[in-house]
Amino acid sequence: MLQKTLSAKPLTKMRERAFEGVFLGVALVAMAGWAYFVILLSVRFFFWLVG
Repeated sequence: MLQKTLSAKPLTKMRERAFEGVFLGVALVAMAGWAYFVILLSVRFFFWLVG
């Protein structure tokens, strides 16, 4: 019984860290997407302004 509870704790910690890692990865991809979108709009606006 004691063995089960001791082995369950590291799995729980790994699960929590994996969830945090996935959340961080999704947030970074979303931020990169927004940065790409804003830069693309800025470049298009610049070319529209110059041209």
